[in-house]
Amino acid sequence: MSVAKKAISIASAEVGYREGRNANGSYNNHQKYSPAVPSLEWSQNQAWCQTFQSWVALKAGSASYEPRTASCRVATDWFKARKRFSYYPAIGAQVFFGSGGGSHVGRVYKYDATYVWTIEGNTNDSGSAEGNGVYLKKRTRKDSYLHGYGLPAFPEGITTADPALKGKSGYHYKATASAPVSSGSGGSSSGGASGGSGVARYTVTIDGKKYGYGANGAHVTTVGKALVARGFGKHYKEGPGPNWTDADTKNYADYQKSLGYKGADADGVPGSSSLAKLLGKASGGSATVTVDLSDLVKAARSNPSAKGQPVTYSGVKVVEKALQAEGLLSGTYVDGHFGTTTVAAYAAYQRNLGYQGKDADGIPGSASLKKLGAKHGFKVRG
Repeated sequence: MSVAKKAISIASAEVGYREGRNANGSYNNHQKYSPAVPSLEWSQNQAWCQTFQSWVALKAGSASYEPRTASCRVATDWFKARKRFSYYPAIGAQVFFGSGGGSHVGRVYKYDATYVWTIEGNTNDSGSAEGNGVYLKKRTRKDSYLHGYGLPAFPEGITTADPALKGKSGYHYKATASAPVSSGSGGSSSGGASGGSGVARYTVTIDGKKYGYGANGAHVTTVGKALVARGFGKHYKEGPGPNWTDADTKNYADYQKSLGYKGADADGVPGSSSLAKLLGKASGGSATVTVDLSDLVKAARSNPSAKGQPVTYSGVKVVEKALQAEGLLSGTYVDGHFGTTTVAAYAAYQRNLGYQGKDADGIPGSASLKKLGAKHGFKVRG
């Protein structure tokens, strides 16, 4: 097997891997790759998209042909300094995103005239540069977010779409090309999320109650009965009960998928929104998500970076999803970080309501937030 194909095989076998979680269920950038790459141990608990590619290179025997770094910008500059950088894709190449290539990275396994298919660490279903695991992605080649490609000097040469490299030693020109990928389970998360079972095994707390593997109480039975009432009970052998088991997780995952959730968002552990929909309709109750205004304002004013920072408040994502539904925020930025892009989106929403000047500064106020919540199904406290 060529080095390029080996790198792709190793990387794609990790698809499905998820980083660890904090006690409150939020992802925390704790993963298995940093400790496994000599000299990059220090990068644990930080953004790890480039560390993942360094790990892949090490495992594939490509470490001599690729940079060992945790920085996308450093990796981009490494390829440029060696004249191995191109604006055209190549099989096994690293693909860099953002200004100067410093925001995010993936590895190319397929390309055509319009798209490039990649394996990316520390991303999510929406393609965020600060995600939760390893995913297969499909990117548009002419997207302004895509900076370019680093072409490793594989001993077998590299297959590229760059016409300027046609006929040159070490390069094989193809307008379109692809390499096989592994089916990858990715193993269990470093935080013990699956316990080796392939089923998510962590808990979350919603309105003071725990949900997920190991949770117990009458509320667990309520969820189970609601799932059965909706037709999502096939994994039960004895029916719903007060102890949350893998069967509950599998049934809940089926329910999440019916709502259109994918990947880590359909792992069978409840989120506030899906739980509200389940209980609100199945029991006649009103399990409405509540967002705390003061916590939201703190998150907005702290302006966390999209890379390497934990989510400051879980309610941020609820608001971001509402802004996305309003057509004001790209799904890429629905990541739980109330950064400058989310602030700008909220400011646009405020202007749509007629606010001006400092009243449309992107920091949520009670009146505007309550209007957003009334339209998109969440309540506001404070």
